[in-house]
Amino acid sequence: MKKRSISVSLTLVPVTAIIAMLTADIARPVVAFADSPPVTIKTEVLSSKTSAGVDVSSLLNKFRDYSTFSTGDLAKDTAYALNIVSWQLPHGGFFKAMEEKYKSSWDGVTPRSDWKDPKGVELGTFDNDATTTEIRFLADMYEKTGNPLFRDSVRKAVDFILVSQYPSGGWPQVYPQRSNYSDSVTYNDNAMVRTMVLIDDIIEKRKGFNNDILSEDTRSKLASALDQGIAYTLKAQIKNGGVPTVWGAQHDPVTYAPVSGRAYELPSKSGSESVAITAFLMSRPQTPEIERAAKSALRWFDQVREDGTKYNRQGPVYFEPDPSSVIWYRFYNVDEDVPFYADRDGKKYMDIMDISEERRHGYSWAGNYARNLLQLASDQGYYNLSKPLP
Repeated sequence: MKKRSISVSLTLVPVTAIIAMLTADIARPVVAFADSPPVTIKTEVLSSKTSAGVDVSSLLNKFRDYSTFSTGDLAKDTAYALNIVSWQLPHGGFFKAMEEKYKSSWDGVTPRSDWKDPKGVELGTFDNDATTTEIRFLADMYEKTGNPLFRDSVRKAVDFILVSQYPSGGWPQVYPQRSNYSDSVTYNDNAMVRTMVLIDDIIEKRKGFNNDILSEDTRSKLASALDQGIAYTLKAQIKNGGVPTVWGAQHDPVTYAPVSGRAYELPSKSGSESVAITAFLMSRPQTPEIERAAKSALRWFDQVREDGTKYNRQGPVYFEPDPSSVIWYRFYNVDEDVPFYADRDGKKYMDIMDISEERRHGYSWAGNYARNLLQLASDQGYYNLSKPLP
């Protein structure tokens, strides 16, 4: 395994994006990271020299998929959608991995979420595509049937998106707070990017949202929330020696620093989650701040790529020569471009053979994560590769 060791320091990228705070009548979660100083957010006018974003629909369309719920049979899908509405939590969110439970309506007794906050309130989540997928499916069913139950459920779920956003602009994995890593701003498994793609589709009245399903006032609040989410993302970008790189899988909602997730998800630069973040920024109108962040991330992917190596998740040879392959590692040290692994003991390891077989096979430690991103950026003239991809 190739390793790159660079002596660097960690700082964070300044934000110069306009940040429009949500209106005062929207409730805000109390930040769990009480030891951190309060956030002061400044706004300033951006340069008018902006260009259109890059067409990255081929990379972002997977976040619009709701085929796990839809069969194409209107009667079946209507019944399924009515069941989904019955499982919606009082605050508007949904829990994850509910496909089997949605085959029947809620009985009024069975827990609607596997997670609760310290007060016993059931938690909604954005993890594993939850809540955003329900919104898309129910919006589609409202368009097809006109049933106001579906419209009202979407409105309630959108309120959940608004109320769960931190004042700094990031979204946690769950709401209300779980009092653990789930309270961090969560890019892991593309949770926050998926949420921002949904918000953008609603604002732009794309498929399923080009009707009266949401008021213009709500769309305006969502536009402000999206601006905040982008501003948070720009500020959370990790800098090494003053140079912007990429992002971690989780970040502190107040300090913006990368933080731990589960025991084997240590603070890091993520070679996986940073792909979707970069793609989303490329899709936005290219203010100088957004363009700088996106191109800096592309440059980082280009610099740390490992050409000629293939990753085999199930082994027995986990990394082997292959001239047609290129890989990035899941985790890199925060302050240098050196990949690492971790186990359920919470410790960092530099050799994949030093972690348990269960973790070696049960987690994605590398992959061709950024190949399509770099190729698309190159093909569209947005970024010049240092050399052709394998």
